[in-house]
Amino acid sequence: MIPRFLLLFALLVCSALAQRVVVVDAANGPGTNHTSLAPAFADLLEGDLLVLRAGTYEAVVVSTPHSFVLQGEGNPVVVPTALLSQAMEVYPWGGATQRLVIQGVTFQSERTGQWALTLATFSNAWPAPTVHLEDCVVESLSPQADRVALLAQSIGLTVQRCTLHTTQIVSSLATIVDSTIVGHDLSYYLGFEQRAQTALDVIRAKVWIVDSGLSAGSSLGFYAEPAACVGFSDSSFTSGSVVHVCGTSTLVADAFPSPLWPMPSVFVNYTWFYPVLPDVQYEPSVVLTPSPGGPVFDSVTNASRTLPSQQASPAPLGGLFTTTTHGAPGDTAYVFLSFTTFAQRIGDWELLLDESTMFLLAMGVLDANGDGPLSFPIPNVPSLRGTCLEIGAATMTPAGLIELTNPAVGIVR
Repeated sequence: MIPRFLLLFALLVCSALAQRVVVVDAANGPGTNHTSLAPAFADLLEGDLLVLRAGTYEAVVVSTPHSFVLQGEGNPVVVPTALLSQAMEVYPWGGATQRLVIQGVTFQSERTGQWALTLATFSNAWPAPTVHLEDCVVESLSPQADRVALLAQSIGLTVQRCTLHTTQIVSSLATIVDSTIVGHDLSYYLGFEQRAQTALDVIRAKVWIVDSGLSAGSSLGFYAEPAACVGFSDSSFTSGSVVHVCGTSTLVADAFPSPLWPMPSVFVNYTWFYPVLPDVQYEPSVVLTPSPGGPVFDSVTNASRTLPSQQASPAPLGGLFTTTTHGAPGDTAYVFLSFTTFAQRIGDWELLLDESTMFLLAMGVLDANGDGPLSFPIPNVPSLRGTCLEIGAATMTPAGLIELTNPAVGIVR
């Protein structure tokens, strides 16, 4: 594939000119601006790079119109407090071009019914703000049944190289790449049974799952309602959720359910009585493992076919940033890059690229494995740290059929 580097370098430098670096350090080390998250976000300005150093930080609620990058160093951990039961709640209201990035941070919750991390606008209108999670851990440590870790509602969401506990995606466009999502196993708390959980709950949403592993919790053979891997609850007469599962992804339902219950599927539609069913499209390379003797799909339309997808590596200063477009061998791939997000609706899908900064980065024919790798150097310029590189691609068959990939993101660090 033939890249266009000179324009990329110019855009990189321009994108970093107005950046302000704010250091948050619980140990109050050299260069510290704040020792906790709340005052750092209270002073937030548009485009800030918040560097969160190693340590444990108390929960925070963030409501902002500003784009920002929260970049962890040394795996900082954010935990609930007596007053705030979620580690972090983020409510972006800056509109379509607002982009939030969280990289290298662990979020924990400890109580039932409370998420470790909430990302929400509470609006069903597109275009919407978008959030990128990279190299993060989002986990629920609650001993009770409702152990959901991540809630994404009415946003654009990209997740790369993250480890998540049960995740709920509501009225959103989401991409999960090179990540792991697990549901909790059955347990007991204060004498009550806490059943196994799904890995992913999807409600009126569109989701790409690329080279990721999702597994429901196990019932451990006890008599309890077993868990599907992905559950749908669309509650809609007009449109259903869509899930694309690509590459080497593996999805596993309850591995050890009680034989006294019906065996759960990988994908289950809990609102089967609505006329519009959710749709799952998956590549032949994907491994879908239901519970022993159970179905793969339950009240879900589905099809197996080649699906174009996109991946991105980390983007280190002075190193190489690599993206790979995957599709059918012989297809032509067109790779685009932008620096701020505008959630464009193209056909039935939203494309997380901003047409005002988007440009064609490269084009070429996919190889015999259906891959089109592209690497380009990131200048060793410290002011570029935190720059968000957003990659999207389209593939075109020899017959002229065009399909979009998922978006992929690289954070310069």
